[in-house]
Amino acid sequence: MSRILVAICLVLGVSCSLADPLYRNDEVQVPKLDGRIVGGKDTTILQYPYQISMRLRGNHRCGGSVVATNIIVSAAHCVNTLTTVANLTIVAGSTQIWAVEPKQQELAVREFIIHPNYRTLNNDYDAAILVLDGDFEFNDSIQPIKFATERPEHDTEVVVTGWGTTTEGGSISNILQEVFVNVVENDECKKAYSIMLTSRMLCAAVTGGGKDACQGDSGGPLVLNNELLGIVSWGTGCARDGKPGVYCSVPNVRDWLEQKIEELSVVGQIDFL
Repeated sequence: MSRILVAICLVLGVSCSLADPLYRNDEVQVPKLDGRIVGGKDTTILQYPYQISMRLRGNHRCGGSVVATNIIVSAAHCVNTLTTVANLTIVAGSTQIWAVEPKQQELAVREFIIHPNYRTLNNDYDAAILVLDGDFEFNDSIQPIKFATERPEHDTEVVVTGWGTTTEGGSISNILQEVFVNVVENDECKKAYSIMLTSRMLCAAVTGGGKDACQGDSGGPLVLNNELLGIVSWGTGCARDGKPGVYCSVPNVRDWLEQKIEELSVVGQIDFL
């Protein structure tokens, strides 16, 4: 997860670890690396065939979204601490993370590209492209998702999915979870996060809390009308009243995503079959 500037931590009188990607300090507004689905319900990969599990040495690390046969979009903070792609793989086509399913496919990551403006201080521009070593064969369990082009109005219902923990500080879910939340306009969200929030971020929550994305869901999709609207990024705690989940706004980074993907396509690294 992204970290607040050390100076801010010192002013607040707290200790901020910069090493552990699963670190989260719930007493201050330190962005969390891995989100989780809280207050959701079981679903299947057939309903969300773009959803993937990013794994490091076989262990679930983050979520992400299929956008082409060999390209994944996820959060920059899911990979920015990695020095190599060794043992980093993407699993698609599976509802469960602790079982091998008939249509499941797994590919190694060849390289990852982090948004050049990504800031670890507050997870601004929290987007990354992962290029795979090979191509997924599309079927009803593995399909690409398109990028959203516009931010929706306040209170629009959206859906977020993932295998993250189902309670704050709990264990990750074996079964893919879905939860419906509502977009919170940035002016309102700033009441919770003040200077941490930027125009490249998008917030979502429900009144009274109880539904959110958190640990294990980072990098995963926030979706509206079957288009990728957001990338699970950070927040304070999980599903807390008055503390919306924060997402990288895809409409605000779409130009970079499309330009970089086009560049990779020109040199033959991306396949849009």
